[in-house]
Amino acid sequence: MPSSNGPLNSTRKKLANKPRERGTSPPQRAVAEFDEGQKVHLKIDPSVNEGRFHPRFSGHTGTVVGKQGRAFKVQIDDRGKEKTLIVKPAHLRAQE
Repeated sequence: MPSSNGPLNSTRKKLANKPRERGTSPPQRAVAEFDEGQKVHLKIDPSVNEGRFHPRFSGHTGTVVGKQGRAFKVQIDDRGKEKTLIVKPAHLRAQE
C-alpha cells in the first residue's frame, strides 16, 4: 500500500468554502496590490483555482519579494528552509 494519497490529501476543510462564503469571491481581492517587503498571510481561496500554492503552506506568513506577471513571489520559512512561492493575490491577505 502506498503511503501517499496525492497532493490534495487532507485538504477537505482547506479547499472548501463555508456555506456563507459560497459562490464567486469579491473581485477586489483578485486585483489587490502588495508592495515588496510587505508581510502577507497565505490563505487559499477555494473559489479561485489558478495561482494557488500547495495546501501544505496554508496559514503561513511570508514576505513579498517581487512580482511575476499578475502573481506575487512570496518568500516563506518552511521549518528552517527559505522557499519562494508564486501566488495570485486572491490567496493573499495583508498583515495588519
